[in-house]
Amino acid sequence: MKTYNDNNIKNLLSLIEKYGKKSMDNLIWRGEKISINKNEVIQSVNLLLDLKVIQEKEEMIGDGWNSRDKCVYYELAQ
Repeated sequence: MKTYNDNNIKNLLSLIEKYGKKSMDNLIWRGEKISINKNEVIQSVNLLLDLKVIQEKEEMIGDGWNSRDKCVYYELAQ
């Protein structure tokens, strides 16, 4: 059984809530600024997805003509 740090999960949730939506790269970058390592950010996001606290949303970030790149964002579940 894996144990999670409650404060780190609360910090990640507050980041998502404060800014509306965040990508995984941005969560990892901001998590490292508040001393949460990369693996813990990834595992905490997966836990929050399993518990349906946050949801994954895919948006097209390209212009649709020259590039059709997509990015995955995480936001609070409705």
